Amino acid sequence: MKEIEVTVFVYKEDPFEAHISAEGVEVGINEKNVHKIFKGYENPPKGVVVKFKLPNGEKKFVRGE
Repeated sequence: MKEIEVTVFVYKEDPFEAHISAEGVEVGINEKNVHKIFKGYENPPKGVVVKFKLPNGEKKFVRGE
């Protein structure tokens, strides 16, 4: 199964502000669960990799299992 990579641009971490790509919305990433995924409380759906682009240029990847 091929993984789908979706991008989330994080504008601010506190309070959390982010832009979710259209692909992310299609696979179930939304405003309610994106912060939980970012903090590690929740995983994305199986086969989905969420790439968070942080304001300082760093990237954080979270893989659904």
